[in-house]
Amino acid sequence: MHLHIISPINPDQFISSNLASNRLRLHFLYNAALQLGFRVTGGLNIPDFANIYYVGKITKEIEEKNILDIIDKLNKKKTTILVDYTDDWLDASHGRNKEIYQKLMRTDSTVIVPIKGLQEKLNKRGKKTIVIPDGIDTIPNFDPRNHNNQVKNVLWHGHSSNIFSLIRIISTELVDYKFNLHLVSNSNAFEIIKKTNFKKTPKCNITGHIWSLDKLQTISTKCDFAILPANKKWASANRLITTFRLGLPVIVETISSYREYSNYYSNFKKNQIIEMFSSPETWHKSVKLAQQKILKEFAPKRLFDLWKACLKNNNNH
Repeated sequence: MHLHIISPINPDQFISSNLASNRLRLHFLYNAALQLGFRVTGGLNIPDFANIYYVGKITKEIEEKNILDIIDKLNKKKTTILVDYTDDWLDASHGRNKEIYQKLMRTDSTVIVPIKGLQEKLNKRGKKTIVIPDGIDTIPNFDPRNHNNQVKNVLWHGHSSNIFSLIRIISTELVDYKFNLHLVSNSNAFEIIKKTNFKKTPKCNITGHIWSLDKLQTISTKCDFAILPANKKWASANRLITTFRLGLPVIVETISSYREYSNYYSNFKKNQIIEMFSSPETWHKSVKLAQQKILKEFAPKRLFDLWKACLKNNNNH
């Protein structure tokens, strides 16, 4: 059997990608297929004899290769098409990605989503949909740490596609707090921050660090807590889960996938912000409880089994 993953990077590089959809989804898909004995290829080409074509997250690199032509070629194959859908682009008011996903939804395909909320929305559109949660990064659980820093070190981590929620929160709810903000992301995020004209200048001191798992772990050991504002209503919980595993208390804006962890994190209400800045250690017990929950729910074997079932049940050739 032959699985072809439509992605701008090679499958063996998924694990080291700074894009969570590659690292925590396509990497698991790739390895599940190998465990089933599949031949796996990747790229923006359309090989003639693949049994299953899997469309990875639409990124700028994919757009530049004229994804609409790729979709037309897939339609002519009359074979199994699976589509990864991790952000609700269909609800966007306009844009290139909305056009692309509208066309993908018109194909004879099955859509793979990370959370039940997206499944429910797509089912209403008549699309066959399967829920497979994001995986978790290969890092150990860190014990929460007391730093007693007078000026708090605060972590934010994520892709540049999430940066505007951070810009919003540090210029509103956190604008008058003095702290050291450690930003672990890709270079585009740093450029966006530099070019931002804040209506009211935040008092935090921002230090950027190029994302890698090692860098994220190193920086987190110096931090008192983390912040996770949100700009994607239907995003998965992968960044929240990683934050807990790093041993950090966290202030969060709740979205659908975070709700089951709501007993373990703080929010951006003024009194809770003040409490976190004054005594983040009061949340350490909650972090430990969250870590226990995560280890049970995100066992690698369970995730690999879900991807294997997806491949076996959607292979019609």
